[in-house]
Amino acid sequence: LLKVLPEKNVLSGLCFIVSYISAPGEITHAGHEPKIIFGEKDNSRTERVLELEALFINAGITTLVPEDITLEIWKKFLFIASISALGGLTRATLGEMRESKYLREVILKTGKEIIAVANAKNIELTLQHLDVVMQTIFNLKPETTASTQRDIMEGKPSELENFNGYIVKEGTRLGIRTPVNQFIYECLLPMEKQARKRAETH
Repeated sequence: LLKVLPEKNVLSGLCFIVSYISAPGEITHAGHEPKIIFGEKDNSRTERVLELEALFINAGITTLVPEDITLEIWKKFLFIASISALGGLTRATLGEMRESKYLREVILKTGKEIIAVANAKNIELTLQHLDVVMQTIFNLKPETTASTQRDIMEGKPSELENFNGYIVKEGTRLGIRTPVNQFIYECLLPMEKQARKRAETH
């Protein structure tokens, strides 16, 4: 958004939602109640943020304006980047991944590399946040899959570059080793390139 809009017109934000297209024009929510989190990039509680918060609350939308929006974004990133591409690589549901001791370890190693990169960027992501991720994984329905995983499995362009690819490239830039993220990324990259090439020709 910042590439095409003035910075003053853009807020930082994220949403928590597990959803999928169950029929044309029909979205099904699964797993937990959807939630929107947003704020100014500098975390100031401006008039527009407070007005938007009130608007969402009045509409019955669960919302939060946190003390540190960047940390909140990375907490969500830690969860989604630890499971999405791995799910695409294994073709396994969240339940199947969490039942596998080996895959649970892969998720933990992926998450620890993400934390290391975040810390190198002065973002206070911690192992306690990774504990919350693991608890979330065990609380979600066993048949849950991430949207990025479903895109990979369906041969569609995905967020691979923005997730594991980002960690690999930022790790290289910052001198942080990310071998697990790199393995997942490199294994899926040929498929991702093929999907994007197909999308460009249609």
